[in-house]
Amino acid sequence: MNSNAKIVVVGSHAPGIFVRVKRIPKAGETVIGWDLHEPLDGGKGSNQAIAASRLGVKTSFVGCLGLDRIGDEAEKILIETGVETTWLKRHEETHSGGGMIILDENGIPAMVTSMGANNELTKEHVDIALSSSTPDAKVMLTQFEIPIDVALFAAKRASELGMLSILNPAPAPEEIDFDFDGVSILIPNQTEAQSLLGQVPGEEYDPASLAKELKNKFHIPVVIITLGEEGSVGIDDNGTWMCKAPKVDVQDTSGAGDAFCSAFAVAICNGKSIRESSTWANIVASLSVTRHGTIEAFPIIEEVYSAKI
Repeated sequence: MNSNAKIVVVGSHAPGIFVRVKRIPKAGETVIGWDLHEPLDGGKGSNQAIAASRLGVKTSFVGCLGLDRIGDEAEKILIETGVETTWLKRHEETHSGGGMIILDENGIPAMVTSMGANNELTKEHVDIALSSSTPDAKVMLTQFEIPIDVALFAAKRASELGMLSILNPAPAPEEIDFDFDGVSILIPNQTEAQSLLGQVPGEEYDPASLAKELKNKFHIPVVIITLGEEGSVGIDDNGTWMCKAPKVDVQDTSGAGDAFCSAFAVAICNGKSIRESSTWANIVASLSVTRHGTIEAFPIIEEVYSAKI
C-alpha cells in the first residue's frame, strides 16, 4: 500500500498534562496547585507530522498508540489535520504515552514522561512502512522519543531507499553508544548538541564550532543547530552558515523545534536548497512562538506567506 506521502515522520505521541504550583513538591509531600489543563498537544513525532501537513505537503505518520482515549484523540487530530495514518499502529496491551508537567511560580518545569506504546514501535513495522512509502516519499524525519535503535534504523533504512533522512535527537540520550550511519541531516538544539558531544549544557560555546564538532564526530553530511531567538547555524561540506531569526513577540516557545524541523522538511520537498530551507524554517518557527501551545500554534502555509515578519 502506497500512501503517496512526500514526508514520512517516524516518531512518538506523548501529550502533556500541565499544572502550576508555588513550588515543586518533595517526595511524599502534597502541595496545592492550580491551572490544571490538558492542551491540544502531541509528541515530537505527531507534532512534526501535523506541522508539516499544515504547511501543505502530504505527510505520513509512523508510530504506535494504545487502544485508549489518548490514542483515539491522537488518531482523530492526525486525520483532521490531513496526516496519513496507514502506518499508525494501535497496541492492545500498552497504554499510549503521555506526561505530567509541573510548573513552579517562575515557570520552571519538572517533568515526568511515560513513553508507553511509543516503546512498542518496532524496526519491522518501520521497515514495512518506509518500504511501502517509496518512490513518492522524499524525506524521512525522526526523533528520540521512540527507542533510539528504532529511530536510527529508520534513518539508515530511509537512506537506503533513497530518502533524505533527518534526525532531531530529542530528547538527547544520556549515553552515546551508537553511530549515526544513514543520517543525512542532524538538527539538535544547542542543549542537545552539547549533550551529544559530552559537554555540560549551558557552558559557553561557539555554535559554529559545535556544529563542526558534531559533523566530524558522527560523520554526518549536514548539521543544523537551532538557537532559539538567535536563529540557527549550519554546516555542510561547503562550510558554515548562520540564519538569523525574525524578531517577533514571543508568547510560547513550546513546539518551536518541531515547527523548525517540519518546515525544513517541507522546504526540501518543495525543492529549496539546504540553506534556503534553514531560512524558511526559521520564519515558520518564529511565527509559531507568537501563539500559545503547540499544535494550535503551527501555522498553515497561507499564514506563512502572508506573515509580515
